[in-house]
Amino acid sequence: MKRVLLTAAGLLLAGGLFAYNPPAGGQNLLRLSSPALLTGAASSAGGALYNVLPSSIVNNPAITAFEQRIVLDVGVTALTDGNDDDGSLGSAFEAGLLIPGRRGVASFLVQGIFAPLVDMHLGDSVNATAGVSKDITDSLSVGVSATLGIFWGYESDWTGSLAIGAYYNYGDVSFMKDVRFGCALMNLGKMYTQTEVRGIADDADYYEFRENAWDYADNWPALATLRTGVAATLLEKNKFTVGGSFDLSYPSFQNVVCDIGLQVQYSSFLKLSVAEELDVRELKEGSKNLLPAVGVSFKFLFKSKADSTITKFAGGDESEMTVSTAWHNMYEDVNAFSAGAVLKLGLEDKEPPKITIWEDD
Repeated sequence: MKRVLLTAAGLLLAGGLFAYNPPAGGQNLLRLSSPALLTGAASSAGGALYNVLPSSIVNNPAITAFEQRIVLDVGVTALTDGNDDDGSLGSAFEAGLLIPGRRGVASFLVQGIFAPLVDMHLGDSVNATAGVSKDITDSLSVGVSATLGIFWGYESDWTGSLAIGAYYNYGDVSFMKDVRFGCALMNLGKMYTQTEVRGIADDADYYEFRENAWDYADNWPALATLRTGVAATLLEKNKFTVGGSFDLSYPSFQNVVCDIGLQVQYSSFLKLSVAEELDVRELKEGSKNLLPAVGVSFKFLFKSKADSTITKFAGGDESEMTVSTAWHNMYEDVNAFSAGAVLKLGLEDKEPPKITIWEDD
């Protein structure tokens, strides 16, 4: 207990040593690149309705430990800013790969964010994340990930950080099923510091910019961000399933962010996702919009040829594809339009192994 208290005190002290002034959207830099991330409510517990992707490591590197299949994930997002008289656009993309193995599950993710927008001044960056997770029991897993990134456009900089996490599936509680808990400590390392992007505390007029006129953002995404969350299936009736998630994060222990997610699934193939984020500091500075992110996804099965590469890696001729799209009015004049696809090779094995002690000849 003494070690835990000392560690917590050290994190609080470390967070207080750094100014907290990220750009609008800077805390969510790695959640702009796909529909799943935009509408996933930053869930550290696997989402309102449990789903594992390579990009899950952005929220908690331990989530992926129980995935049995190879997963490929691609996404692209267009960003518009109605407050930009030049009509410039921003964009983001991602490509991810998840590979399960006997000793753990490895995940790889590359993301590009190009958003030098007036109201979400993130500049240009490319970030790569690799993670590994391992199940400790049938319900508990742990994970670690590392992120490297480069930034340009408004000066140049780089980031290098680690994240550690844990995930626990408690089971059923009263009417709630599949109750899950997640906890992760993110952004342990060097964040973006030598950039000249506009921080949320800045009140200078964008078009009257002069040298040193802006209040530049510093240490973003926030150093030492603790994230905790819970998720569960709330209702199953006929062909409908409803799940919810609730997360709290504490960027640099100088802010509180609440993420709430709701997902409704029909007959296992059609899913509607809604996510809301309440960022105390952004709300205080008047830069946050309260409209939720909304997305829809469609899952279908397909068969591949017996001699194809997909069949070889899937271990069978049937695999699962999910296509999705999402929209989020992130700030008053900033809109994100995203589309993506996820390929899971093979079908999930839900049958436990059968052990025969004695067989008749």
